[in-house]
Amino acid sequence: MPLERGTRLGPYQIESPLGAGGMGEVYKATDTRLERTVAIKVLPAHVASDPERKSRFEREAKVISGLNHPHICTLYEFDNHEGTDFLVMEYLEGETLADRLGKGALPLDQALRYAIEIADALDKAHRQGVTHRDLKPANIMLTKAGAKLLDFGLAKLKRSNVKADLATLAATRTQEQPLTEKGTVLGTVQYMAPEQLEGKDADHRSDIFAFGAIVYEMVTGQRAFEGKSQLSLITAILEHDPPPISVAQETSPPALDHVVRTCLAKDPDNRWEAAGDIARQLSWVGEGSSQAAGAPTARPALWQRPVSVAAIALGTAVVASLAAWSLTRPVPAPITRLSIILPQTQVRTNTGRRGVAISPTGTHVVYVANSQLYLRALDELQAQPLTGTEESFPSIPFFSPDGQWIGFYSVQERALKKVAISGGAAVTLTEASNPYGASWGADDTILFGQGSQGILRVAGAGGTPDVLVAVEPPNAASHPQMLPGGGAVLYTLGRPTNVGQWDTAQIVVEQVATGERTVVIDGGSDARYLPTGHLVYALGSTLLAVPFDVDRLEVTGGPVPLVEGVSRAASTGAANVDMARTGALVYLPGEGAGGDVRTPVWVDRNGNEEALGIPPRSYTYARISPDGTRMTLDARDDEDDVWVWDLTRETLTRLTFAAEPDHSGVWTPDARRIVFSSERDGAESLYWRAADGTGVVERLTETTNEHDPTSVSPDGGLLLFSENATGDNDDLYTLTLDDDRRIEPLIVTEFNEANGEVSPDGRWLAYESDASGQLEIYVQPFPDVDTGRWQISTMGGRRPLWGPDGQELFYLTAGGLMSLSVITDPAFSAGTPQLLIQGAYYGTVGGFTGRTYDISPDGQRFLMLKEGASLNADDPFAGLTQIHVVQNWFEELRARVPTP
Repeated sequence: MPLERGTRLGPYQIESPLGAGGMGEVYKATDTRLERTVAIKVLPAHVASDPERKSRFEREAKVISGLNHPHICTLYEFDNHEGTDFLVMEYLEGETLADRLGKGALPLDQALRYAIEIADALDKAHRQGVTHRDLKPANIMLTKAGAKLLDFGLAKLKRSNVKADLATLAATRTQEQPLTEKGTVLGTVQYMAPEQLEGKDADHRSDIFAFGAIVYEMVTGQRAFEGKSQLSLITAILEHDPPPISVAQETSPPALDHVVRTCLAKDPDNRWEAAGDIARQLSWVGEGSSQAAGAPTARPALWQRPVSVAAIALGTAVVASLAAWSLTRPVPAPITRLSIILPQTQVRTNTGRRGVAISPTGTHVVYVANSQLYLRALDELQAQPLTGTEESFPSIPFFSPDGQWIGFYSVQERALKKVAISGGAAVTLTEASNPYGASWGADDTILFGQGSQGILRVAGAGGTPDVLVAVEPPNAASHPQMLPGGGAVLYTLGRPTNVGQWDTAQIVVEQVATGERTVVIDGGSDARYLPTGHLVYALGSTLLAVPFDVDRLEVTGGPVPLVEGVSRAASTGAANVDMARTGALVYLPGEGAGGDVRTPVWVDRNGNEEALGIPPRSYTYARISPDGTRMTLDARDDEDDVWVWDLTRETLTRLTFAAEPDHSGVWTPDARRIVFSSERDGAESLYWRAADGTGVVERLTETTNEHDPTSVSPDGGLLLFSENATGDNDDLYTLTLDDDRRIEPLIVTEFNEANGEVSPDGRWLAYESDASGQLEIYVQPFPDVDTGRWQISTMGGRRPLWGPDGQELFYLTAGGLMSLSVITDPAFSAGTPQLLIQGAYYGTVGGFTGRTYDISPDGQRFLMLKEGASLNADDPFAGLTQIHVVQNWFEELRARVPTP
């Protein structure tokens, strides 16, 4: 019985019927949970009632649901409601190709576009071991977004290896609409391959045969094979070839006929081996179709004319052809360079990751500034803030293959997200933890590096990621890219610490199927494969290229430096550079450690800066000793250790010397010791050492998680630290600094809590949390934190800091340093936050990492880390206010780095 409007199948409410076929009835429905329109296919009884077939169907449905591709209708889930088995699929608006073909042939350019999309979708499925087996125009939907394949793989449920009963078929007249003969043959006769009709096993080449028949019909408006009965139709498929496409469509390119004829070869071994090969052939045909000749004009045969005339005509033709060739031969496009100067209202803050990207067609540039994304069309004068990314603290922007979406990592939400280039609500793709680069492949999957967790893969529509490449700690995998064909991954294998160590990393290629890993470049990071046949990668602040054979997966020549002064991210080794497939290059200029260089400065309450005389480096955390004589700094470069700056003698002394990273130095109240986090024993545990460098390093905690110190209570008895046990959430704990070394939970919730700071009187705790959905600053009693809580910030905040007298509280926002007055005795109360110091100092973006600034003991000035090495008042952010664009850069690349 057909389902009536309003019928519920679990959370799905039936709206109207869409159609019916041998594999069930299809309805338009509403998903009441997500408030979206879906298509519901109710399975026929002969499938649902057969336990073996139903079980096989469930297995097939799981495989098909993984076919995330822009031109394959998405299968959301398989479910059962009160005995009714059904599929939930993407709802598509448009018309089927069968309906469109009822109006005649398609224009050649439109037919080629749909054919390329279908071939690309088939290639995606075939590479994952899924064959359609019932490819036909009725299973192709034409939408505004292009062609979409329906019922992918569902034909596997039908009986296989059943030879057609030709005697029975002989009496069956061909219907106006192609039919599937139930119980006889597998698929729809009109588009079936010979091996299917003969009852042999069908594989991906059977889909290629059906595809050829569909392309033939799209271009000519006629079916490739005709018959007055099913028997004569089958005979035509088995024994005859269709007329050349040019018979029905005179202006069609001869190369198109070759592509289709190869698809329709009787012997599967003589067809195209892969649908991806067809897609590339059709793209080549499409590029030349605009130059296809019209119908030929009648002229006398050559033998009917005198030889002398023929010779003259031939000579004239040759000369004319040469002249025409000299006038029309391709001329290399000019290489042009331009700089985008960011206005003073846009401060491009370095996030430790790539901060710029260019669209695949080279028409748009996206970059990070003011803690959000800005999009600049290169044919326009102004960049526009991308709505949906405000206060998300984005990094690693990257475009989708069609250029309609921008993916990015939200530091605020610890998630990979995407937003349309037109703006709007950003869509969460998956949770992530500080990814080391990301890329969006042609198969609509996103690869992102997760350091020691390897390379992860998630669908372009979002979902649960799977591990594509695993690595052994302490190695880290970063900057992944799926190479053409989808059989191998290009990525960087190194240490997740600093530029110096990333420059000794390896650029490798790994086979997806076998896990075989090959080092292709020893020394460098963030490699990209380009359609020119090159690998481009970063070493120091230089961009280099080598020729690369993508079929053999090997470098075929030595490295050639191309662009100098490209900024790099010290912690991830990312180069602030991107290339469009059309040949444009975009990069952020920078020198030395590549854009992660920071200068420690004093900033007074009026915003005036004063240099301390400390050489610029990749500093991260900065803390002043309680007596005000020294400060501790992390240097994330070659040494990656904790350093101490003596304010009186103006000397910088290295405190830690381990090969593994040491960071996050925190002073004890007596200024005698510095607590820090280190990976020296394989896990990020807590250690301390005498501040003057004497004695030995002592381990305080042993953990397999991540421990980061945040502060010590004024009496020196408790150390506050954050722990990340799941890779997702930070929680706050205390450690007694006596002989017992007891660890106690302080604030442990489902949310993130970090950067805990105890007030000078030891009675109050300030910290940051995302319990409200974004990072805010909170205050609670200490150590009894269960007796109240006050939210201090109102528009986001991170890294709280108490004033020396306990009567002020400070925190960072995207705009700068905020301050507010507080009363702590006899009860707690807080004033209204005010912007005290405006400016994009290090730490105004990002969360869940240590405090990056401090206040002097007299409370009159602040130790801040200024982005960039320059303190020139005329150019305070040298290298961070310009974006360089090189149009037609591939011409220069090909000239300087020839390929074999």
